[in-house]
Amino acid sequence: MVQRIALGVYIACFTIGTVTHALDFWALGLRPYSWGPPILEAFWSSLVVLDPAAAGLLLFGKRRAGLALAAIIMVCDVAANSYAFFVLGIEGFAVALPLQAAFLGFVLGSIGFLWPDRATHSPRAKSR
Repeated sequence: MVQRIALGVYIACFTIGTVTHALDFWALGLRPYSWGPPILEAFWSSLVVLDPAAAGLLLFGKRRAGLALAAIIMVCDVAANSYAFFVLGIEGFAVALPLQAAFLGFVLGSIGFLWPDRATHSPRAKSR
């Protein structure tokens, strides 16, 4: 039960990220982050695909891939947004960054408990 709740938090947060980035594309066009450095613009734009991919993998039972992608996304997201806020001085991250950092902490703190055993996901285990 606790694992389902934790996975629900992952799915909800990545769904929120998906909607946020999709709305940016809807409102601002194909380059909604053109004001940022090219590497950050590319990363932020990629989240419109990566966020739903992470949520979808978790939702459809591809737990290892979903958890790995979730961790990669969140480490990169917090690093990129920290750079944008602290180094580039982009004030728009003042509210989102602490929330994303908290979610990163949740991801890193829970991934060990959510990572499935090899035995429960091997072809042999399923046939028993």
